[in-house]
Amino acid sequence: MEGLLVMADISGYTAFVAGTEQDHSQEILAELMEAISRSFGGKLTVDQVEGDALCCTTDRTDVGVTDWLRETYRVFHRRLRDIRSATTCPCRACATVQDLGLKFVVHRGSFSRYEVAGRVQLHGNDVNLVHRLLKNTVPGHEYLLATAAALAAWPESLRAEFVSAPQRYDLGPVDASYLDLRPVRDAVWSEETPTVDPATAKIRSTMRYPGTPEEVFTYFTDPKLRQIWMGVPRVDFHPGARGSLVGAEYHCIHGPNQKTVFKVLGCKAPTEITMQIEFPFVGTVWRTDRAEAEGPSTTRVDTAISWKTTGIKAPVLDFMAARMLRRYGAQYDKRVAEMIQDSARARV
Repeated sequence: MEGLLVMADISGYTAFVAGTEQDHSQEILAELMEAISRSFGGKLTVDQVEGDALCCTTDRTDVGVTDWLRETYRVFHRRLRDIRSATTCPCRACATVQDLGLKFVVHRGSFSRYEVAGRVQLHGNDVNLVHRLLKNTVPGHEYLLATAAALAAWPESLRAEFVSAPQRYDLGPVDASYLDLRPVRDAVWSEETPTVDPATAKIRSTMRYPGTPEEVFTYFTDPKLRQIWMGVPRVDFHPGARGSLVGAEYHCIHGPNQKTVFKVLGCKAPTEITMQIEFPFVGTVWRTDRAEAEGPSTTRVDTAISWKTTGIKAPVLDFMAARMLRRYGAQYDKRVAEMIQDSARARV
């Protein structure tokens, strides 16, 4: 087979493990590796997990692969940022997680697969080369290092952003160049926690629920309860940073190849939660729910929803999206209220 071989390597991990608590550092590594792997899903095949690195392949060789890698880099640093903000643990592993980084090595070449004890292994000279390239002379610890063979398929406008960094090994010289990813890191870490401003929202609504803010928040965020009030066959829940809701995802399965993805962007339990929602036919929607107690057994929730549309069809798309979101929102609000009320009656 021929295609791109991609190494995704967490840099700084050896020193991180050496100076921190093993249990927490291991949990953090697993969480970060899972975030990288899920970001690659459907794009790159993760063939080998090698400690703090993933060896991946794809038959795609075009510039789109670099977009995937940059987005995975953003996902990685958002997860680091969320881990740092979500944890109150004072241990060194949790306190110094921001010192970790991510680098990529990309090479175009040939490879084959075989199995050992049921596990896939990659074989070939180009496989050996992409591993060798992890040990290089590139300054810094966060970059995309690509060989000339990989760069050849990418446009000149992108190649111009790379800095020449030829490498030399016992197998001979390797023509390669790198792209510094640290500006992307800085942008991620400076992002503000997004919320939807009611003043600019495309949909605003208020709902009163027969329960406390804590109860309402539980119904909004518990995946099993969400499955019931959404009336869907399955909800796959992916926990957020360090098991929190920050960065968590709800994959609500409606049917074959039909799902709605809810991602928690910010959370101040039990009074505020902001989600990014990927709706079929609508696209990306942002929603902020703000809860406030009105007496001992009533909670008012103010909801603000927004999305982006452009072009000549924007008014029509806005109308259709608003109608659909209002319809589903009213149904879900009613079901949540009924479920909270039924639960209260059952306790009497």
